[in-house]
Amino acid sequence: MKVALDEGPGPQIKYQYPDLSKLHQVVSHLIRSCDVSSRCQSSDHTSPIKANIYIDSHVASESLMPLTPECDEYLFNRVSYIKRLIEDTNIDEDGITLLRYCSWENPHFSRSLLAELLWHCGYAYWHDMRHHTEMLLQLLLIEDSWQNHRIHNAIL
Repeated sequence: MKVALDEGPGPQIKYQYPDLSKLHQVVSHLIRSCDVSSRCQSSDHTSPIKANIYIDSHVASESLMPLTPECDEYLFNRVSYIKRLIEDTNIDEDGITLLRYCSWENPHFSRSLLAELLWHCGYAYWHDMRHHTEMLLQLLLIEDSWQNHRIHNAIL
């Protein structure tokens, strides 16, 4: 994530290789191999949290690794990596699945992502609009306990 934000130890990557889709793909697989359940909560506090269906298909849910504090900070507390991911018009299915994985039963991440996507939809050039509306649709189609809340917030 630091490399995508040009905060890594090496030279800035965006000037050497502007298409970061492979990097986002690797980050997606790595994050979806980590346990983010500490960030999850059900919208109905009496119901248990549903299992995340966007986990990496190559990893059993019992084998998830803990998410490092630094990675947790970049992913959930700062929005710079998510902004970078949204702005990358070459984002593939893995990038969208990463956003779904992090949004699953996570109202705070969902709210931040929804705000970013709606902002981009409001200010995007016409040729980028499809990219942002597709990402917005995928966020709204997540069938967890917060789906109705996300739809309601998107409408308002």
